[in-house]
Amino acid sequence: MKRLALILLLLGPVAAPAWGADTAVDDLFKQGKAALAAGKLDDALHLFEQIITGHPEGSNRWPEAQLNITMVLAKKGDLAEAAKAAHIYLDAAQNLQAFDSAAIMTANILSALDKNVDRANQLLVFAQTGPSGGATNPMDAIGYPSLPEREAAFATMRQQAGDDANASRLRAATYLFTGKPKDALAQYADAFRRSANNPDLTRSGSDLVLVGLRAVQGHRAGLDQAVSFMVYGASGPDGKPGTPDDLTDPFAKVVPAAPPVGEGGLAQLSPADLATLRQVRDAAQLYAGDPLLVIETRRAALAALIRATCALDGWGAPGQKDWYLQLAFRPRSDEQLLLTGAELAAKGRELTLGPVQALWTEIDAAVTAQNLAPSKGRDEVRKQFGTLCDSFNKIQFPKTAPKPLKAPAKF
Repeated sequence: MKRLALILLLLGPVAAPAWGADTAVDDLFKQGKAALAAGKLDDALHLFEQIITGHPEGSNRWPEAQLNITMVLAKKGDLAEAAKAAHIYLDAAQNLQAFDSAAIMTANILSALDKNVDRANQLLVFAQTGPSGGATNPMDAIGYPSLPEREAAFATMRQQAGDDANASRLRAATYLFTGKPKDALAQYADAFRRSANNPDLTRSGSDLVLVGLRAVQGHRAGLDQAVSFMVYGASGPDGKPGTPDDLTDPFAKVVPAAPPVGEGGLAQLSPADLATLRQVRDAAQLYAGDPLLVIETRRAALAALIRATCALDGWGAPGQKDWYLQLAFRPRSDEQLLLTGAELAAKGRELTLGPVQALWTEIDAAVTAQNLAPSKGRDEVRKQFGTLCDSFNKIQFPKTAPKPLKAPAKF
């Protein structure tokens, strides 16, 4: 049982939370705003930048810090750099409402920079409709700021982030906040591949489309179809290819091919870490599949197996789905964990839940063919999957039409 103890010790993520992080970030915001009120603009810039470079555990506050940086630059009269900073803020918007607000703010900065509203209004049209509205993205010519200190801090963050979905999302943020949306999208895809539960999948799926894909394309048009693809796959809601509800893969041309299965994904794991994780995975699978062990031991081993597979970015390996399904249909099995593993194995490397939809059709056929009794565990896992899909299908895509600017803004 010593080997199992090692498995259980390795269940947690590599990176531990930093206690007191909220207080530290709040203090920096207070100091930055006080410096701004006192007219100490360079001090304010430094303090807001510290929130981003020094606090990975506060990455949810980075957009707010970037907004403050943008506005301080505009207040200083450095509108060219303010526009570049706004470009990062625009990319990093965490939902559509934030994106719409960021587009308006960025348009105002462009108008002040140009002393006319032409590019500003071009941006407002492009942000809503993309190229289909006849506009091009004026932010392409603006570019991004040079941020060598941020780059150095982020390189360390990426190395220390860990190997779960949260770590991938942090890495994505480090790329967004240095003007690399394509690299950020790759990390959001990595997070989706290694997500192991509904909360992680909900967050990773939303980030994949509403942040990562939207940042790369620079506009919000077509995101509703991208969410539908993520839920149903190319065959659409009816699950049948070649029918009117078929969907186009929005990720095919913009997301790089995934690394080989089981090699750690984009987590930059060392050869020693990979070797240890593979030992944990193999040992956990041995325990989980041993019918002579008590169910509590098998359940702990299953949890460790799922955790190790996520860390390795190992979902979708050959035979993996069938292994989980065969065990799930045995008497005295932990059906819920096994069916969850089967779902993750079915999803595999895909950036869609379509294969999981197909899996449940397969499970229904197996239940009928084997004349299996109704199961609360099976029903619960299916219900949870339905809830996950519903959460995506309920995302709102309100059509907004910001009023064009009539005169340049002043800062």
